[in-house]
Amino acid sequence: MAFAKLARLARTEKILVGNAKALLEHLSRMHDPAQQLPIWSDQQAFEEFLNETERHLHNYVAAAHSRVEYFRRFVRAEWPKGSPFREEYQQRVDKEFAASQLHKFVTDLRNYVLHVRLPVSTGSLSWVRDGPLTCRTLLDSADLFRWEGWSPLARQYIEASGESVDLETAVRTYTDGVMAFDRWVAANFAQEHVDGVESYLHAESEYVALLRRLGLYGTPGLSTLTSARERCKPPRPASGCTWCRSSGSNSFEPSTWGPCASGRTSCAPASATTP
Repeated sequence: MAFAKLARLARTEKILVGNAKALLEHLSRMHDPAQQLPIWSDQQAFEEFLNETERHLHNYVAAAHSRVEYFRRFVRAEWPKGSPFREEYQQRVDKEFAASQLHKFVTDLRNYVLHVRLPVSTGSLSWVRDGPLTCRTLLDSADLFRWEGWSPLARQYIEASGESVDLETAVRTYTDGVMAFDRWVAANFAQEHVDGVESYLHAESEYVALLRRLGLYGTPGLSTLTSARERCKPPRPASGCTWCRSSGSNSFEPSTWGPCASGRTSCAPASATTP
């Protein structure tokens, strides 16, 4: 079922996005003056901060690799070689990932973290006159280069980063790019399966209405279909695909989808992202 496949893509994205958010929120502690100085002034607190950084990084790179494998299987099943969308998909993959130093660094970092050892993480504290303190969490480049398994593009990324790789910048940039790509794939899939998606949503709406009439809405064991958003009522069968995305204020908050405002004609199809 098309809707179930979209939901599966959504869960795949949430694994990566959730781990990215956890890692970035942890790193952001160094931007909070109330936590910044206590961590830096206490060696044990600083070590604990770096230990947590490594734990979150381990989860993040593992999730990034899982997402790559899931998408490969999904695309092979839905768009075999020679299908209309497959060529466009492959062109974008080649441009945004195959030739990307950052992508190769993240995928190689997964192999390094999961199969070799944890990287040496450090902190950098700097300031300018009359300016705020600036804290960064870094991966030591010299330590990374002790491993010989880096691909050429990954090595170029590390070299271009200088003495250290800024972890927050790498994670934020990579995650933003992946999210944009994944939602583009989901939108194209939904466009090809508009009838199936709308049929499911229409049936779900009728099911919820029936449960309400019977006074059973929200009853355990009957809520399988009631998990979808009430605020996103499916369009009428004759209205076509008229769903629009509304992103959260944080770039790592999953977008929500709902019917477009009246008169809109340039809407995207339903996304794989569900609350």
